Amino acid sequence: MLLGVSLLWATASAAQATPPIEGVWSFNGGRIAIQGGQSGEFTGTVVAPTTFSLCTHPVGEDIWTSMTQQPDGSYWGLHQWFFESSECVRNPALGQSAWRVLQNAQGRYLRVCFSEPGSGLQPTIAPDGLVADATFGCVDSSLLSAVPDVSSTPLSRYVSFPSNKGCTGRRVLRIHIRDPKNDPIKTISVTVSGGGVSRKAKVKRVKGGAVATINLSGLPAGSVSVKVRLVTILGQHLSGSRHYRRCGGAKRGRLLRTFGA
Repeated sequence: MLLGVSLLWATASAAQATPPIEGVWSFNGGRIAIQGGQSGEFTGTVVAPTTFSLCTHPVGEDIWTSMTQQPDGSYWGLHQWFFESSECVRNPALGQSAWRVLQNAQGRYLRVCFSEPGSGLQPTIAPDGLVADATFGCVDSSLLSAVPDVSSTPLSRYVSFPSNKGCTGRRVLRIHIRDPKNDPIKTISVTVSGGGVSRKAKVKRVKGGAVATINLSGLPAGSVSVKVRLVTILGQHLSGSRHYRRCGGAKRGRLLRTFGA
């Protein structure tokens, strides 16, 4: 019976193990995060701009799609191409590609091989790394990190709120937002509400993150709530709030702590 339980545990652990292709990989000066989906296919998303041939693939682009594991352990799928011109217009025809995780003395690395759109050739990568039918060649990428788990991280790691110790007479609050490493923020929503009034903050993107400017003018004295909602490039969500108390009269300029989330 003990043997049966051990085998069952080992099987379950193997099923839950992270596929070796998942992770953040270097690629032509940029970074691509590969993660699996519910369909069993994998997708490679640009998390730091990368250049392929003449054109730059921007952050947020799904550069590799329909990545499906083959019986021999490699993966087949599609690569996003651009037309070869200075305008770098996206080619709606995708190119067949192959991926395989290989090992050398330095550790695990990823080999990806390409065929141009319309070639009709599916590249293959054998277990020993030998390549066939790659009309555009191959690129080897090093593993930089696991796919970051942003959703389980405290909001305070990426969002700096103004102090709420005491009541505030300021008319403007600024919130500084930092991009998580290897998973930049895609959408930012910052709202302030109080006394039945609700409004959105102005968000300005800056290098490495953003600054949200909240205008408190017109809000009545009393408690106001600032809520922040973030969605990253890889689809992870973060949210939280902080409460402030607006001053009246002689207390203007002081702050009262009423911390939330």
